[in-house]
Amino acid sequence: MTTFGDKLRELMAERQISQRALADLVPCNDGFLSRVARDLKAPSEDMAARLDDVLGAGGSLAALRHRRTTSASEDVLALAAWLEATNIGDGAVGYFQTATRRLAYDYPRQPPLAVLREAQTLQRHVTGVLRGGRQRLTQTQALLGISAELFALISLLAGDVGRYRLADTYGYAAWTCAQETDSDAARALVLCAQSKTARWEGFHANAADLARRGFEGAPAGERGRVLLAVSEATALQSRGDIPGAMEAMRRAQQVRDTDTVTDESADAWSCTRARQAAYALQVGLGARDPSAMLRSVAEADDAWADGDQWVYGTWAQVRIGAAIAHVMSGDPEAAAAELDEVMALGSEYRVVTIIGRLAEIRRRLCNSRYKGDSRAVELCEKIRAFQAGSLEHKALTASEAP
Repeated sequence: MTTFGDKLRELMAERQISQRALADLVPCNDGFLSRVARDLKAPSEDMAARLDDVLGAGGSLAALRHRRTTSASEDVLALAAWLEATNIGDGAVGYFQTATRRLAYDYPRQPPLAVLREAQTLQRHVTGVLRGGRQRLTQTQALLGISAELFALISLLAGDVGRYRLADTYGYAAWTCAQETDSDAARALVLCAQSKTARWEGFHANAADLARRGFEGAPAGERGRVLLAVSEATALQSRGDIPGAMEAMRRAQQVRDTDTVTDESADAWSCTRARQAAYALQVGLGARDPSAMLRSVAEADDAWADGDQWVYGTWAQVRIGAAIAHVMSGDPEAAAAELDEVMALGSEYRVVTIIGRLAEIRRRLCNSRYKGDSRAVELCEKIRAFQAGSLEHKALTASEAP
């Protein structure tokens, strides 16, 4: 959706008028006009009308003043951005860091599109502060690090809803920020996101390489190391390299056993015991070993029983993996029982990772061994109906689209 600031900048460019010259014609303060053009400050009704008149917009610019409503949280962010652009404080940088970590925590728990919108809103404010260019060097470095993680998180979310071009774009932006801040920890998170996108696009060799680079470059004790190792394992098994995948899983366990920072608080970059078991399940699938897959299912269930944090995505992947193992063993009835609760997931949670795994079950149920099996036919129909509600088919807003 076009904002007042978007339209104002567009008209200034079309009329070839500078910000300072426009401020003189209104007249208004040049700095205030700059904040209006970046949507960090709303113009008064009189100012909006005067700008519309000076630029010959025929009322189209003034009409946008009333279009955008802001939530209380956005107002707070706008205030923080304005303060940062004029006299940056460490407290505001700290807020951006805290907000980014909260979004990473929300990632496996909240509807993806809702988290995506919130992350993009936060990123616009951080970007506005960076473009203000009035920070100390250490603050600029901190903001670049925050931007790297935020862009990487948005890349993950875009991939989860099947927008791979958007995911690649944000991944590139994340890498640029990580390089600018020269942070190995930030680069590791970005490579983690890029590896996942590559894997779901079918570029398994690239996905494995990205994950391995991230793992080797991540400092000991930093977030994401276990996840990078298991991500490499999944990419390798997709290529048919089961020994390599198993070796990567061993490295993941070694990190869990030795790193001082644990991965028990489930967020975008962590790999809890249950999530690690879900990745091991995929390696078992690649090895065509339903017994190994069901052992991984039992490991995940034990982890949750021991207090591992439950998140919908990992849980769904485990239940789907169990269903695949039962289908491989010739028991579609047991598979259907595993999927009963998964089928109750609301459409706002139907990410492509879940939809894609269910497609694997449908493919296997089309095998000749299930020809004429009414249980298999019924399960296929349930899966097809569930897949129709995939987030991949949900239209994005203008701000979410590439």
